[in-house]
Amino acid sequence: MQKMIDDTALPLARFTILEVNDTNVPLCLRLATSLAAKIAADLGADVLKIEPPGGDPVRRAPPFLPQGESALFQFLNTSKRSLVLDLASDAGRTALAGLLDKADAVLFEEPATVAPLLRNARATPIEIAAFPVEMNAATRPVSEFAIMALGGLLHMVGEPERKPLRLGGHQASYAAGLTAFTGLAAALAARDAGQAAPVVRVSLAEVMQWVNWKAASGAEAGGTSPGREGRNSEFQIVPCRDGHVAVVYTVTQWPATRTLIGDPRLADPMFNTRAGRRENISRLYEIITPWFADKTRAEIQKTAQAKGVPFGPIFSPAELLETEQYVSRGFLTEMAHPKLGRLRLPQLPVQWNGRSFAPRPAPELAA
Repeated sequence: MQKMIDDTALPLARFTILEVNDTNVPLCLRLATSLAAKIAADLGADVLKIEPPGGDPVRRAPPFLPQGESALFQFLNTSKRSLVLDLASDAGRTALAGLLDKADAVLFEEPATVAPLLRNARATPIEIAAFPVEMNAATRPVSEFAIMALGGLLHMVGEPERKPLRLGGHQASYAAGLTAFTGLAAALAARDAGQAAPVVRVSLAEVMQWVNWKAASGAEAGGTSPGREGRNSEFQIVPCRDGHVAVVYTVTQWPATRTLIGDPRLADPMFNTRAGRRENISRLYEIITPWFADKTRAEIQKTAQAKGVPFGPIFSPAELLETEQYVSRGFLTEMAHPKLGRLRLPQLPVQWNGRSFAPRPAPELAA
């Protein structure tokens, strides 16, 4: 008899996962751990968040909702349960050991607390660290800004004559969280197949090296890593009638870009090759920038897409909420919170059997 498959069950519904947030852990590691666990929870896993006495410090991290609650915490902890344990006490460590014997996997940042309890535990360890083991940098100060600087990402952002700009949001933490979830999924798949699950260790520094792969490849190819070029950059932001647009195109899209702008001066042989365009970048932007000035972002995007040119409008966060792409993809969802009312937040950008995942509110701080 063929086994019936329940296509309404969420894909990770049969797994139990612990997320251990110990005391004195850098914020960048907490965010990475919470994101990996959030994805698992929204996909149906039973995720139990272990918080220190007083709660996860992210509960008090900005930005804040009008009611005073942390918007960051509400986003990162949907669909989870919560339990407060003092892992500095024997009782707290004993309780955690019991939970590790029942869980399928554990996401954690502090090996000194969790690792000794894992020797004979059932849970597969998924560790999130700041640096690779080879760096022997356990005592090095940790921040997301420092991690991005180490990975060379800050060398890519901003004007060359000014200080580096920090990117908005938490790129290092979230990229590491996605990486940790990938490792978690691989471990759960192995367990499900009756195989030995791999031990996973993700470091933010290594993830940033991967995110900024052009730094290493550029140094290998040309002897120097690509950096901030400002007005000498091949692709720039130009003003238009109602804002700004990013000028972007591939080598094969240059003929279409030239046709789109329609200025006969672009037929000059100096612009025929990428090397020629880069060498004459100031002259190139003198010619193309006026084309944008009397057009709106929407007009530019529509006209460029019709020619196969990927010029991109620059949106504010508020504008993104109403953009056609976000709306049609259902990127944002509304969630009813028992205390905070209706919250609008991003949902997972995947579907399961044609269904989107409706997150549940983040847990209250429990005893």
